This record gives sequence, C-alpha cells and structure tokens, in this order.
Amino acid sequence: MLKTVAISANSKTGPIAVTYRSGEHQTYGTCPKSCALHPKSETGTDQIDHEYLAALVDAVPRGGMAWTYSHFPAALLPMPKAGKTVINASCDSTAEAVDVVTRLKRPAVYAAPVDTVWPQKIDGVTFARCPADMAEDFTCQKCGDGSPLCARGDRNFVVVFVAHGTGKKRVGSDEGGGCYAASGPTAIQWHATRTKGRANDAEAILEFAAGLPRGTMLRHHVAGDTGRELAQC
Repeated sequence: MLKTVAISANSKTGPIAVTYRSGEHQTYGTCPKSCALHPKSETGTDQIDHEYLAALVDAVPRGGMAWTYSHFPAALLPMPKAGKTVINASCDSTAEAVDVVTRLKRPAVYAAPVDTVWPQKIDGVTFARCPADMAEDFTCQKCGDGSPLCARGDRNFVVVFVAHGTGKKRVGSDEGGGCYAASGPTAIQWHATRTKGRANDAEAILEFAAGLPRGTMLRHHVAGDTGRELAQC
C-alpha cells in the first residue's frame, strides 16, 4: 500500500514530496524481518518485491531527484545510476557500512546509538552525521545546497543518523527495536497508509513521480521498505 504526499509537512524533510509504504495486512509488512530496528519482526518479510523495486528505481520527477533507504541486504539492492532513485543501504553497524561503501560500492547510512559523537573516520571511511540531526530548522530540502547527501549515489562516505524517538535507547543494543517510525506523527501517517494507501503501489509510485513539477525532490519511504508482504494465514 502506498501513500503519496506532494508537499510534506514533516519537519525533517521540509516541504518536498514524500511517500510511505506499508503492507496491506501489517504496517511493517514491507520491512525485512532482519532489520535490527524492527520492533515486530514477525510481521515483516524476507522477500523483495521486485516489481515494485523496478518501479521505485524509475520513480524520479522530471529534472529532479529521488532517494530512499532499505534494510534489505545491500548486495540485493540496485547499483546507483544517474537519473534513477538512489537507494541507500541502511546499516546496523559501522563494519557493515564500511563494507557496503568499499566492497559493494553502494551508498550507505548508519543508525548510530544515542549519545554517540560524529564525524568519525573508521577503516578509512568518513562517517558524517546528517545535518538535519543537528539543527531544528535544517531539512532535506536545504541539505547539500540543493543536492542532498542521501541523494548522491556515488558518495564514498556514510551518512549517520543518531537514534531518536521513543525507542532510541534500543538502537545498537541487544534488545532490538528502536525504529523511529514506531510512534509519533510518522507512525500515524504510516499506519494510515495500510488502510488508505493505493494497493497497486508499483503503478502508483510511477504515476506520482511523473505528475510532480519539474525539478522536485522526492524522498521515498519516510517509513516502509521494498519488501513483498508475506501471505496471511
């Protein structure tokens, strides 16, 4: 199920276009069970929705840019290409992020435990904190002078998101969980996607991107991922 928003009111993204993706039966139905931030892994999936993924890659506004994040294994994600959606590999450890950047040659982001300090250089790779993490009035729209860091598919550094939200203390712990979309306004939007979003999400995402004004920034999946929801018993 796909929810589209042409002008977001999200304080972190700023007034850009965004999407939310959920399963039809479970909000977390498109998220991989392997995600360390997933508070309800039994509702996730272990399968990528390849039809949707192909549409996602092509869902870029004319003359604009699009990016998103995925907790599926980085090796299974498309390589970044000019004019296509940049899919960042969401990593749960610094070692994983270094491997994604140096060996797999894909853009990576890292969910860091609360109270950690950045930037750092680890095994020769720079880890730089998301600018919007550090200033209340900074947004994706303002990032990188019109070229947001996460939208740069060829970058050789890792973007760090320090844990936030009600479950932030779980990030990086043995307890698991800590997804920022598990509560608050983002959770409300995401849960509504399950009941009010469009069912043919591959078709919907292409139509949405094609209908946006030229030069639009589009962040896919404020919450959700590229998985195919498992059949319900």
